[in-house]
Amino acid sequence: MDGIALMPEAPQMFHDPTIVGSWPALAARLDANAALPRWAEFEPALVGLAAVADLVEVCSKSSEHKRSNAVLAALVRLAAVDGGRDDDALALLLHLLSGLVWTMVRQLRDLSPDIVAVVVGELTCQIRRYPWHRRPRAVAANLRADTRRAVLAEFRPRDRRHPERGEFLTVDGDVTRLIPADPWDGAEDLDIADLLQWAVRSGVDAADLELLVATECGRDLQQGGDSKVAAEYGISTRTLYRRRNRTIAALRTVARDYLAAVA
Repeated sequence: MDGIALMPEAPQMFHDPTIVGSWPALAARLDANAALPRWAEFEPALVGLAAVADLVEVCSKSSEHKRSNAVLAALVRLAAVDGGRDDDALALLLHLLSGLVWTMVRQLRDLSPDIVAVVVGELTCQIRRYPWHRRPRAVAANLRADTRRAVLAEFRPRDRRHPERGEFLTVDGDVTRLIPADPWDGAEDLDIADLLQWAVRSGVDAADLELLVATECGRDLQQGGDSKVAAEYGISTRTLYRRRNRTIAALRTVARDYLAAVA
């Protein structure tokens, strides 16, 4: 599952200079400077990758799931402020994650006319400060969750008086322990219908799942969406939040088995 948006959805996106400048120029410069062999002296995951094209090939293969995450984690360590602080590693990461950027831009385009710059800027910040010491797995998925959460927090702050009404289904964005943050957005990295069917087969109450989906959909419609959904189901908002939290907890319990099964 960590192949999430690693590579762009179309070749032209990968060569789009909107994200962080020219990809061909960056790749040529890194190869000319033997950047990958040099980085491999400190990062064993990069051993054997003589050129940028080799790295791209590894990251684009779904069969190279573990290897691509190891490569991505190595680049994050090189780019992070408490790692190598390497600007070239950062630029390379932003290009590799450009598919993630464009997917998020499409999903959040109504939030700002400058949403591309906002997403790229936030992703850059998340890479620079990524907690690679304690979150070495599912790096791409965690970067996606962290970036999305930060962008939404900027434009749609949580209700501090009622934190249970917040946008997000994870506490710290670590998708290796919990289900992905805000999974009801139709992202291509997770088949929501399949996950819900898996949950029902695992014993999660179908009616509770239906209510959870309704509250997630209703939240984007208007202010007071939760109250509207509660009224439609003939329950109080307190009961809605109690059932919602119970269902989220149940999904978190079955999520690890589901992710392992579809990886």
